Amino acid sequence: MKRNSIFCSFCILVALCWGMASCDGFLKEKSRDALPEEEGYSNISELYLNAVASLYNYIGGNADSQGLQGTGRGIYDLNTFTTDEAIMPTRGGDWYDGGFWQGLFLHKWGVNNDAIQATWEYLYKVIMLSNNSLEHIETYALTHSDAELPGYRAEVRAFRAMYYYYLMDLFGRIPLVLHSNVASKDIVLSERKNVFDFVVRELQEASPLLPAQFSNRSGNYYGRLTRPVAYFLLAKLALNAEIYTDNNWTDGVRPDGKNIFFEVDGTTLNAWQTAETYCDKITAFGYRLEPDYTANFA
Repeated sequence: MKRNSIFCSFCILVALCWGMASCDGFLKEKSRDALPEEEGYSNISELYLNAVASLYNYIGGNADSQGLQGTGRGIYDLNTFTTDEAIMPTRGGDWYDGGFWQGLFLHKWGVNNDAIQATWEYLYKVIMLSNNSLEHIETYALTHSDAELPGYRAEVRAFRAMYYYYLMDLFGRIPLVLHSNVASKDIVLSERKNVFDFVVRELQEASPLLPAQFSNRSGNYYGRLTRPVAYFLLAKLALNAEIYTDNNWTDGVRPDGKNIFFEVDGTTLNAWQTAETYCDKITAFGYRLEPDYTANFA
C-alpha cells in the first residue's frame, strides 16, 4: 500500500512538472514587432533597414528636447531663444513656464538645467546608435561585398558627423566617441577644434559616396542625408570656422578666417573661399534661395 502511494505521488509530480513546462512554453510570447539581432543584419536589405534607415527615426521627436526639428526645449530653442532671433513673451503663469524662457534669453541657466541635459543625452544617444550601425556594417562587410556597402557606410558617417556638428556648436568641448562600447573611464573631452576637424573630414570623405539627389523632394531620397546636405553642412562649418577653431573663446581673440585653410578637391582654400565653393556646389545641383521670404514659413 505504501509502495502504491509513493508511485502515485511520483506520477503526480511528473505530471505537475510536465504541466509547468508546457505552460512555460505556452506563455512565451513571440514578438511581432522585433527581430533577433542576428537576423536584423543577415542580408543587404535588412542591413539597410536596421543600420541606416532606422537612424532617421530619431531626427523627429515627440517629447521635450527630442528631435532636430524643434520639439520644445530642444536644439531649436537653445539656438534661437538664447539670441535676439526670437523671444518668448510672458502672458500669465503658463507662459512664464517657471522662468525657463527668460533664463535662455538672459543667459541664466545652470548645470542643473534639465532641457540642456536632455538635449545632450538625445544627441549622444543618436551618435551611439550611429556607432553601432557602423560596426554592424563593418561586420557585414567582412563576409559580403555588396556594391551598396560604401554608400551605406558613408551615409551613416555623414549622419553621425551632423550630430557631432550640433554638439560642437552647442557645447564647445565634447567627448569624441567613435565606438558603441566604450568604458566611461576612457571618455575624455576633446577640444572644439579637434571635433571641428573630425566633422569636416568625415563629411568631405563621405560626400563623394552620397547620392547626388534632392532631399527636399518626394521620393526615395526625401529627408535623407544626400550630397547637397553634406555640402551645406560644410559651408556652415567654413562660415563659422573662426568660432569653431578657437579653443579659448573667452580671451577676446579669435582666428582670422583668411588664415584658416581647407583642402577642397585638391585645392587649398581659406574659410571664406571654402564657404563660397560649397555654396556654388549646392547652386550647381539646382538649389536656390526662396525669392519670397515669407514662403519659408508657409
